[in-house]
Amino acid sequence: MGTRRNYMMGIVLLGLSVIPAPVWGASDDDLVNAMMEVYAEELAANPRDYRTYYCRAAAYFSQGNMDMALADINQAIKYFPRKEKEDLSRAYLLRSRILTLNGEDKSALTDLNSALRLVPNLRQALKDRGDLLCRLGQYDLAKIDYNNLLRLDTRNQSAYLGLARVEAHQGATARAQQLLEQAVNFAPQSPESYLGRSEIYREMGLLPEAVDDLLHAILLDDGQSRAMQNLIELSRESYDEVIAGLNRNIGRSPRQGMLYYVRGAVYKAHDDYAASWRDWDTILEEGFFNLPTIYYNRAYCLLHLGRFDEARADIEKAIEKDGRNVEYYRLLAEIERGAGHWVAADQAIRQAAVYDPTNVEVCLLRGLLACDEKFYPEALGHYGEAVTLSPASPYPYLLRAYIQETVLNDKAAAEADYRKVLTLDDHSSFLGDNFKGIAWARLHRLDEAAKWEQQLLASERVRPVDYFYLACMYSPTDTVKSLDCLEKALQQGYGDYYRLRFDEHSPVSLQPVRHTARYAALLKRYFPELESSKE
Repeated sequence: MGTRRNYMMGIVLLGLSVIPAPVWGASDDDLVNAMMEVYAEELAANPRDYRTYYCRAAAYFSQGNMDMALADINQAIKYFPRKEKEDLSRAYLLRSRILTLNGEDKSALTDLNSALRLVPNLRQALKDRGDLLCRLGQYDLAKIDYNNLLRLDTRNQSAYLGLARVEAHQGATARAQQLLEQAVNFAPQSPESYLGRSEIYREMGLLPEAVDDLLHAILLDDGQSRAMQNLIELSRESYDEVIAGLNRNIGRSPRQGMLYYVRGAVYKAHDDYAASWRDWDTILEEGFFNLPTIYYNRAYCLLHLGRFDEARADIEKAIEKDGRNVEYYRLLAEIERGAGHWVAADQAIRQAAVYDPTNVEVCLLRGLLACDEKFYPEALGHYGEAVTLSPASPYPYLLRAYIQETVLNDKAAAEADYRKVLTLDDHSSFLGDNFKGIAWARLHRLDEAAKWEQQLLASERVRPVDYFYLACMYSPTDTVKSLDCLEKALQQGYGDYYRLRFDEHSPVSLQPVRHTARYAALLKRYFPELESSKE
């Protein structure tokens, strides 16, 4: 066995003592890829090597590949000697976590019971079983597990958080808050403390407290990514409360640059580009940060406000600071496209493709640029690449279908792509993102499109951009309904001026109604400064 293989197998054997958390995208790491090669070699030499199956399952789990993780952990458990109780219990624990993420709670509970029969004091299994029982509403049983965890470790933060969750669900709000305070006091400088407490505050409906804790976690760890993700997710359900919390914290700490960063990111995630731009501008004007990401974000907002010259200046500064970032060149290409500079846009997108030729967004923009110059077969080629790279994403199919339908007169091919959109599983929690209403409309199945609209509006997660999607759905067939939906989007804060004024070559566009007086009036009412600059 060579030096590299010896080293890797050392990591393999260490793996049995660790249950990793899922970390999406870990497969790009060179070390992980090298480990996977070693795992494959070991299993080829010994197809019953349960330890290697376990470790490879853990690696797949950390990458978010649950199907492969489950297949490997099943093999590990199959071949594990039953006398190796400690390691076998960890194998059951790992499988329970995979099953939980797959939504198979009953099977996950069976595995946790198996792990604890083998090792009754396995702390991770007690914690996981308590969490699962709590989620299943079996609060008294969950409380037993959390109390057993406390008997093993009187300062176990997970146990206090779990007990707080139980008390909250049983209506003992004051007791729950007391336990939450105790949990955080064990590690007041740890972002994870505030992350855990924020989740329970959120379940209790204490949204101002949840927002404050998420912001505290972000500040403690300089932009802690999971806390940021949780805050963005919370803003999608409770936007006003999140913005109020950010405003409250900025009022208390007006020189804390990270708070402006977070607020700018929340505004950007909700298509409020004018408000987002103001925060990035404040960060740069006040000298809080001078990072390429700040220039990128300000450029992104300026693009979506149709201010192309200013956007170009900012993205060029970002590129000066980080000259190999594919997204920076992609954004530069989009800015040049918006300004009508086809040659400069083509140069920028080609540079982006050099850094990442398999980037879906790069492929899509190359297709749109080809459409701008009427190179339609070339555009289809780029959209085909995007479909190959992201076969479960609806937007590439819509772009390809639109050109086939409206330019190349290939109705059969267009219909096939629109129907493909209807078959795609939608993993987004937002119904609008599956674009099925737009596909139904392009297929002239207006009754089905109306049903999709009813389903969308009946959901509890309707965003301003969803009304924009409805406006696009109706734009070819019903101008009044299209503009009614657009007005609702604008009333609720939809602020993507670029998409409204310039976007084309796509069914996710309002091009068919742009000629109307009401459309012009709406843009003048909601974007007066931008519209006056066009006159």
